[in-house]
Amino acid sequence: MFKSILTGLASGGQGIQGTTATTTNGGSKGVTPAQLRQDIYTGIDGICAWIASGKAENGIDYRSILTLVDKHFPGTTINRCTDEVPVLVGGLTNMIFEYSKADAIPGSMALRTFTERLITALASLNDDAQTRKTTGMKVVQGFTQVADPALATREFAPRVQIVGALKTLTAAVYGQGSTEARNADVLWSSRFI
Repeated sequence: MFKSILTGLASGGQGIQGTTATTTNGGSKGVTPAQLRQDIYTGIDGICAWIASGKAENGIDYRSILTLVDKHFPGTTINRCTDEVPVLVGGLTNMIFEYSKADAIPGSMALRTFTERLITALASLNDDAQTRKTTGMKVVQGFTQVADPALATREFAPRVQIVGALKTLTAAVYGQGSTEARNADVLWSSRFI
């Protein structure tokens, strides 16, 4: 599923062009939930520190995070600097969704942790409002265009928690009550509930 989304995007569909991925083993199958959980939290730490440092989209510093995502979704590549944030955020989100199939509540809690840490990382870019806004929009793009909701658990309560976490993130990026935040709220609800 991850492959089809990125392949569609790469072939001129909506979203991130020039980004490709293949999933030769069907995602994270064969990996124990404990291993996946450890990689998720390592990825959260890496992505959030990378964004907070202001080094996002410099074409160099994303490689360690990409290696982690590629471990679970083989063939994930980034062809343009502008695709770094969406691909890495979407890839880590897909890892969290895979984890939620095995452990639904801890998976939704991992997504909540991820979104809260992303909000904190974006807030640390307070010296440059334009960079914060642009990076925030790229983060949301990773959730909307790269992450695959079909990978998430089918249990209702965790899906509601996932929607809540995503709504909090979009409100922080776009501003509470803004048109963009309301549109994103509708999108999250339609995809997950």
